[in-house]
Amino acid sequence: MDEKTAIAAPEAQPQYGLEVLCASWNPVVSAIAEPVGAARKFVADLATTDAEGFLSSFYRSQQG
Repeated sequence: MDEKTAIAAPEAQPQYGLEVLCASWNPVVSAIAEPVGAARKFVADLATTDAEGFLSSFYRSQQG
């Protein structure tokens, strides 16, 4: 058999332990929960924010 056409035997895959197979961790849950918590905090901060003060300082910084 030619070395260029020879197919290498696949390496053995690592075995997962029982602690990984029994884990109930789901990456989708954490990906969804973190932005929702941040959005709720952001909305709560918006309720107490001085919008007029922010806009006036924003427009002042654009003029300068």
